[in-house]
Amino acid sequence: MATEEDQAALPQLLYLGPLGTYTHQVRADNGLNRVKTSHGKLWTQVAYENLADNVTYVQRDTIREVFESISPEFPYGVIPQENSTYGSVIDTYDSLRSPRAGTEVFVRGDITLAVQHCLVGRNGLDRTNIKRILSHEQALGQCRDYLYTNFPEATLKKVSSTAVAAQSLTEDDADIESAAICSALCVKLFSGLEILQRSIQDKQDNFTRFFVLSHSLESMPPLLDTKFRLLRALVRISMPPAPSSGSHEADSGQQKVQCPAAYSHNRPLHLVMSTLLTTFGVPITRIDRRPSLSDVPFEDLYFVELEELGSPMESPPRAERLESWATKVNSGVKRVKAAGGEATILGVW
Repeated sequence: MATEEDQAALPQLLYLGPLGTYTHQVRADNGLNRVKTSHGKLWTQVAYENLADNVTYVQRDTIREVFESISPEFPYGVIPQENSTYGSVIDTYDSLRSPRAGTEVFVRGDITLAVQHCLVGRNGLDRTNIKRILSHEQALGQCRDYLYTNFPEATLKKVSSTAVAAQSLTEDDADIESAAICSALCVKLFSGLEILQRSIQDKQDNFTRFFVLSHSLESMPPLLDTKFRLLRALVRISMPPAPSSGSHEADSGQQKVQCPAAYSHNRPLHLVMSTLLTTFGVPITRIDRRPSLSDVPFEDLYFVELEELGSPMESPPRAERLESWATKVNSGVKRVKAAGGEATILGVW
């Protein structure tokens, strides 16, 4: 077991807290979280073997706080990126819109966790008395059919994490008619709770993918498994706003604003989907879109994830393969810019 001096010497990794969140489970599970898929395969969560002893863990209350806290003092972080049932985690992609993304914060890896949700309540709670159900937006979405079928009249309340939902049930002023959707681990962490039903997610093949963040593109988190051969990158692409012809103004109270219709044909979606993306010369595995931070209505940012099968692990070494991969991605970014677009490398791993 590591001593306090050893722990102090380890780099610090931020995660979405409190204890009991699925982000916490990425590092705490010790290979026990298993789910049998409809294809008969057995998936196991093995992140603990990579995470447990290599870093010191520091919790934050929100995804944005994790992202904004990445620095030389807190060089690494883990945030949820996508769920296989409910889709992309909006808070994560909103954080990736920040000017810090690609300059002070980078994606340097990913981890996938099998997610099994439980309905949890205070000891002795009768399911028929449940009037409110608390959880993170993602968990509520992943259990939507279950909730509609079993608790059609219940009020659904969104909170910052699944563990916060469970923890709130233990407070002195907690509503005795409330329940939470969270992991089974929460029952062990917060006294006075019991599991009312297990595996309530709509799909048994339910997985969440997490991004591993770093404060530098040169700094590789010590927790990641170096045996994977897939090379990945994340690039943010946009187009500079262009003047619009035939624009018109509308009076909105005290201030005149330009109508969104004036910008509706300025989004070069066809260019992003064709000309720009083909410049990378490697498979594109996903594209996510979020509104830009500019003042232009309906101006978009595109988050493009690239992937390439690396060479055998023995030759060349991983560091050389990553360097070569980063050079290829950077060449694609230069071609995007030459075509009139804007592109920023948000991560290479």
